[in-house]
Amino acid sequence: MQPLYEDIEDITIVRTTEWQITEQDEVIQSARKEERQSEKTEQLVDVLKNVRSSILNNTSSVLNEGKNQYVHSYHRATFHLSDIQKAVIQGMKSLWSFLSQPVWVMRKNNSAKKYNRGTLFMLDAIRFGGTFSAIFVGLFVSLNYQSFYQIITPYLDPVERISTANGSVSDIDSALKDKLMKSPMLATAGREEGNLLSYLPNVGPPENRVIIPKLGLNVPLVTPSYNSLLKEDWEGVEEDIQDALQHGVVHYPGTARPGQAGNFFITGHSSYYPWADGNFKTIFARLHELEIGDEYWVYYGGDKHRYVVMSKKEVKPSDVTVLDQPTNKRVSTMMTCTPVGTTLRRLIVQSQEVDSVTGVALQVGEKETRTVQDALPSALPI
Repeated sequence: MQPLYEDIEDITIVRTTEWQITEQDEVIQSARKEERQSEKTEQLVDVLKNVRSSILNNTSSVLNEGKNQYVHSYHRATFHLSDIQKAVIQGMKSLWSFLSQPVWVMRKNNSAKKYNRGTLFMLDAIRFGGTFSAIFVGLFVSLNYQSFYQIITPYLDPVERISTANGSVSDIDSALKDKLMKSPMLATAGREEGNLLSYLPNVGPPENRVIIPKLGLNVPLVTPSYNSLLKEDWEGVEEDIQDALQHGVVHYPGTARPGQAGNFFITGHSSYYPWADGNFKTIFARLHELEIGDEYWVYYGGDKHRYVVMSKKEVKPSDVTVLDQPTNKRVSTMMTCTPVGTTLRRLIVQSQEVDSVTGVALQVGEKETRTVQDALPSALPI
């Protein structure tokens, strides 16, 4: 058996060998790695500082150079201002001298007349401007003669003009009035003179119509196809509306119907090309004559609806807010181009739907008062 102290020495030697630190140790490698990263970070910071310093120096140089150039230009402009003023005065004197030179114009069978160049220039400018204006007015009137004729026609009959302006209606015999009201075959009844201020019976015409007594209008109301609108094909919608305008005024696709909550929108031509198809190219030429308080009637689906004008304004063609559909009102809008013969702006006439009997504004979902006729016709129509 070996002595005990020899085992102790062996143990000591083993432990010393086990705790020896080398370059391959993880702690040493980690420390070396952190040291290298620190060096790289310092280098990156130095590079960024150099870049920032370079940018600041270059920017400062550019700003200083620009400032110096502006200051130099200002001083040069101030220096030459008096020279520019002298040049302008000299030019004006030369021009005046040229325009004031006398010119003798020979006249047939008369002695020569003395003018100056300035007077001759003004006369030529007036002649040219007058000729150009006359040609423009002639072309404009010839292209829109139908609209202008419709506008001036009421002025050619003063009695009719006063009657329309005052909204007066000649007295109608009470017996004739009762007969008209009891007749189911008459959609509208007018005076002998042909005006539309009339007693409107409950039975509507077989087609949708718009009746504006003040303007003497009784025109078809056309609703275009909704196919283009559902496809969001706006060019197709425009084509459908233009085609429908050949047959009357147009109920704008997608807007409310008469009697519904929303904005019942109507549009019509105030003027159009004379050679275009259709008989309603000037139907709204006199729409601007409507004033607040005037009324019109709409027959839609056999029902009659009464509207009273509440406002009138002009908007830009790009203002599509006039098509907005309120959910708490029953309103109507009529639109046309203005001034007549142009498409510069849009005339907007907005109205409120009212009860056909009482004239009270109708609320959403409210039904109008209807008068029931007890009398029946004497015979069935053939």
